[in-house]
Amino acid sequence: MPLAVHYPSGSPPAGRRSLSTAEIRAVAAQARRQLLADPAEFALQLPGLVAAAAMISVNTKNFAVQWDLTQPLRDQSGRAVLGICDVDPAEPGWAYVSIDGPTVSRRPDLALSTAAHELGHLLFDVPDEMDVGSRRYRAVARSASALESVSRGAEGRANEFMGALLVPPVPLHTRLLALARGEGLRLARAPHEGRPASPVLAAGNPADVVAGVFAALAIEFGVTERFIAVRAARYGLVQGGI
Repeated sequence: MPLAVHYPSGSPPAGRRSLSTAEIRAVAAQARRQLLADPAEFALQLPGLVAAAAMISVNTKNFAVQWDLTQPLRDQSGRAVLGICDVDPAEPGWAYVSIDGPTVSRRPDLALSTAAHELGHLLFDVPDEMDVGSRRYRAVARSASALESVSRGAEGRANEFMGALLVPPVPLHTRLLALARGEGLRLARAPHEGRPASPVLAAGNPADVVAGVFAALAIEFGVTERFIAVRAARYGLVQGGI
């Protein structure tokens, strides 16, 4: 069965509809339910993501995806890049994703986050490009730092999807509270986007203890401590931000 998601969209190209952050996260939640092999676990697994995303259905539009995670990757100018998602109008019904194998071979977290970012392009950008059908589409993730962009464009949208897919707000909040209480960290009331009616991590806690909590969360979710810090800040789970 294809990985299937639904969301409000316009008619391409001029009618494309901008999605809110909440709508992007809702699509990530749809995908995560289909990708998480064990509901008791928090970390997605790269092989499962790639296998599930070999066929995709977006608003009932179906297409196949060829993934390559082994070869060195260069853009058209010969510069090393981390990931590429592209569509060739000469091959309708197919999309292609490549990730620089040598770069991610010793960084499973980077391989996973890059694949999740490219999945965002597959779900949000590729269907419209296939509908246009007269040009070659290509999205390039140039480096690991590019995966932190919060712009309003396609790259920022793919990054927000990636973050919410790998580390969604409610599971992160739940585990953060459990670990924080276990370490005796102070909690506070503040607006957030995590578990309803629950507190967040207060400002002014010992930095080394907070870092230890983030390290434990990074292991549970299969990402880096920096990734956890960015998502906690995006969801408002730490008073005053990170």
